[in-house]
Amino acid sequence: MKDIVQRSKDLKLVISTDNVQERPGFICHCCGCCCSLLQGINKHGYSNAIVCSTLVPHVDMDDCNGCQKCARACHVSAISLTPEPKAATGKRMFMPVIDEQACIGCGVCSLVCEPDAIQMRKRERHVIYPETTFERVILQCLERGTLQNQLFDEPDRLSHKAMRGIVGGFLRLPPVKRALMSDALRSRFLSALASAAARSGQAASAG
Repeated sequence: MKDIVQRSKDLKLVISTDNVQERPGFICHCCGCCCSLLQGINKHGYSNAIVCSTLVPHVDMDDCNGCQKCARACHVSAISLTPEPKAATGKRMFMPVIDEQACIGCGVCSLVCEPDAIQMRKRERHVIYPETTFERVILQCLERGTLQNQLFDEPDRLSHKAMRGIVGGFLRLPPVKRALMSDALRSRFLSALASAAARSGQAASAG
């Protein structure tokens, strides 16, 4: 396993795992061109399928030589390039700009940086790691505004259609979304949903 991890590092692959704390379903060594999970991030913005590192790259512009290797190496296109003059030469060079929202903190950009201008540092924003797959799916639905479709999932029932509209509008309110994503309320909310799902499963089994 250590040899595989080292080979992945040498090949500048993303070492990723299932975005849950308990019993992750996989550990993967990926590239952005063929990995379905990274393609989901790149094409559809489905960023929470894999675990996000607590680190984020920081570029020292004084050391950066504008080689653009970091942007080419990024598997999730989180690095853009902006032209700006290099003070010593006066020439315009392309300097990297990190999108911390898109960045998964894999560190590949720092591995390819020959002048060692990129260092991985702790993120300022808090990273939420779901405990289980159930919690991950619920958090993804909350983030994408689709939780009402999971709660009321019968498309032919008029009552479910009405409730999807009501609950969906409520959950899309910015204060509600911020509150549900906070640690304290999120924990109680997810616990309540998990208990309800368990009761529903038991009732279905009994029936």
